[in-house]
Amino acid sequence: MIADDHTPYKKRKVRILNGAHTSMVLAAYLAGQDIVRDCMEDETIVTFMQKTLFDEIIPTLTLPKEELLSFAEAVIERFKNPFIDHALLAISLNSVSKWRARVLPSMKAYVEKYNKLPKHIVFSFAALLAFYTGEEIRDGALIGSREGSDYKIVDDQPILEYCAAHSKTLSIEDYVKGFAANADFFGEDLTQYEGFTKATTEYLTAIRAAGMRKEMERLIEGE
Repeated sequence: MIADDHTPYKKRKVRILNGAHTSMVLAAYLAGQDIVRDCMEDETIVTFMQKTLFDEIIPTLTLPKEELLSFAEAVIERFKNPFIDHALLAISLNSVSKWRARVLPSMKAYVEKYNKLPKHIVFSFAALLAFYTGEEIRDGALIGSREGSDYKIVDDQPILEYCAAHSKTLSIEDYVKGFAANADFFGEDLTQYEGFTKATTEYLTAIRAAGMRKEMERLIEGE
């Protein structure tokens, strides 16, 4: 097929393929997984990803629905590839700019279309903040902790410095507000979206209290 305008197809790829990765991987890592293929065998993570894709991302795109659904199913099959060990930590590199480019446009389009926030996408932002939690910068990476084991958070230095200084010292609400409002990180102030700060704060509070997996399950089961 030859198309005069490739923009909708580029948007489809960024929003569905890249957006699925970016909205899922940080939550999946904190829920105990390490590679994409294993995430596809994890009912909680797969359900979260599917709800993000089919309920919140695809409805904001303009190509024919059947074409979008077919592409999304192909993406899911690609993620299941038994011959590729695609590490979640490798995908996590520079997640702030990735979330800005790949996920934020879907959130904005969803708000514009439905006049409400897409809860799975907002949860993915809370997962980003949960992942970007640490106090020590070592060899250019912020050091996070998953069940007592360290992991490296690699991103632009101002982002790492902000998180090192504030992720554990500020209240959760103030951490959310300060991070989300930083236009240098996201190109705009995300606190302008009604309910965004409140929802993110509630999700992050629950994640820190009960753990990522339990909160993903609660989100899914609450529907």
